[in-house]
Amino acid sequence: MRSKISIRWPWVFASLVMCAFIWGNSLVPGMQSGEASHAVLDLVHGALQMVGLPYEWMTNFVIRKIGHFTEYALLGVCVSQALDGLGTCDRRAMLASAAVLVLVPSLDETIQLFVSGRAGMVSDVLLDCMGAAFGVAMRCLARRLGKRGSARS
Repeated sequence: MRSKISIRWPWVFASLVMCAFIWGNSLVPGMQSGEASHAVLDLVHGALQMVGLPYEWMTNFVIRKIGHFTEYALLGVCVSQALDGLGTCDRRAMLASAAVLVLVPSLDETIQLFVSGRAGMVSDVLLDCMGAAFGVAMRCLARRLGKRGSARS
C-alpha cells in the first residue's frame, strides 16, 4: 500500500511565511545586510563577555552562517510538518520535503545575484540544505521520541 502525502495547511502557511522572511532578507542590499549582522555580532559579543566566555572567535562571517543554518533548520521543520501531517516521516513525504528544501535556497541565492552588494553562493545553498536537513531530522526524532513516550504511559 502506498502512503499518501498528508498536507497540513497551517504548516504550509508557516512555511510560506518563513520563505517570505528568508527571501525578504535576500532582497536587502549588501551594505544594509552587513550592518544588521554587525549589530547582531555586537549583541553576541556583549552576551559572551557578560558571562565570561571568549568572544573574539565570533566573527561577522560566523554570525551570517549561523543565521543561514538556523533559518533553514526552522524552514525544514515547517516544510516537513506541512508535507508529513501524519508524522510518519515516510519516504514520500521526506522526498517531497527535500525537493522543496533544495528549491528554496537555490532560489534564495539566485535572488541575491540581482541585489546590490550581494552574491549568490553555492556554498550557502549547501549550508542551507544542511540546516534544512537538520530541522527535518530533529522534527522526525522528536516525533519518534514523543510516540515512544506516549506508548509507555
